[in-house]
Amino acid sequence: MKFKLGLIALLLIWGSRLDAQESKYIEVTGSAEMLIEPDEFIFVIGIEEYWKEEFEDKKKFEDYKNKVHISDIEGKLLNDLYAIGIDKDAIKSTDVGNYWRYRGKEFLISKRIEITLTDFDRINQMIEKLDRKGIDYMRIGALKHKELINYRKDVKRQALLAAKDKAIYLLETLDKQLGDVISITEIESNNYGWQPEMRLSNAVMDTGNNPSAEVEKKIKLRYEIKAKFEIN
Repeated sequence: MKFKLGLIALLLIWGSRLDAQESKYIEVTGSAEMLIEPDEFIFVIGIEEYWKEEFEDKKKFEDYKNKVHISDIEGKLLNDLYAIGIDKDAIKSTDVGNYWRYRGKEFLISKRIEITLTDFDRINQMIEKLDRKGIDYMRIGALKHKELINYRKDVKRQALLAAKDKAIYLLETLDKQLGDVISITEIESNNYGWQPEMRLSNAVMDTGNNPSAEVEKKIKLRYEIKAKFEIN
């Protein structure tokens, strides 16, 4: 019985020592971010069917009879895009849908047109030249860069270095030194910080302002890294 009690006491003491050793660490979080000029972006134009009578004075929706079909709207839009120098290969159609606008009227078809561009000045050209009839919205859909993967790696490295530097100066305050790394954890977050939603409706376009100038045109990368280090 004495042996068992002694063994239990020894295990408790040994366990306490292990806990004390394991608790000698510092855990910090480092962050870093970078703004990148995109070398390519996607501009999205939403088009939808409409009634000719909508653009006639003093017409009520009960009188709407002549629908402008989506194929006609898309055809005119494409010709206008070609006329301002947009290459055919840079344009694609996606997301066909329908919706109901007026009670008792037919469903209207909508469509999404995506244009791959490298020059933001093209946005101003489109706002000025395109016929607004049949256009529901325009917005930047995505910003891209061919070296984005490498940029992400660089930002993560900087975040880890920031965590290490933080641990060093905190320990120096206590006259301690940084030991070996125990663990490194990437914190889950919306690190691709720029999610463009520059939506240009007909109402906005009618103001005569230049909405595209107000939009941040850079890709923002931000990462956080949690690191645990031994304390010497």
